[in-house]
Amino acid sequence: MNEKFSASAGSVVAGVDVGGTFTDLLLIDGKAGGKVHIAKTPTTVENQAFGVVSALAATGFPVDGIDLIVHGTTTTTNAVLERRLARTGMITTRGFRDVIELGRRTRPQAYGMTGIFVPVIPRDLRLEVSERVEASGAVRVPLD
Repeated sequence: MNEKFSASAGSVVAGVDVGGTFTDLLLIDGKAGGKVHIAKTPTTVENQAFGVVSALAATGFPVDGIDLIVHGTTTTTNAVLERRLARTGMITTRGFRDVIELGRRTRPQAYGMTGIFVPVIPRDLRLEVSERVEASGAVRVPLD
């Protein structure tokens, strides 16, 4: 497909999300005035492509008529959160080593710092690097 493709009013676009349990698909038929097709099929763990193909088939829309497929997955995120992966580390910008632990932690008291919490990635495996990227995307301090 052309790298410069952009979805337009006359395009057929399918969005697919492969999750740990279900594969969800939303197809918008821009050639038919924006008609929407939705499918939800079981995720096929042994080969996620089978679940995607099944979801495409469930819409009843011919696959060769689709102009763009956008794919996302939450399976890796789920595996990390469920701690089903190999020992994992993280590299982050200096000064942000503990954000993953502090930012959205579940705690008995919403504004308290007490309670039991096991971080997804242990602190000794969260490494910091000196670099800084501005909100605009411009590099202020290059990665060393």
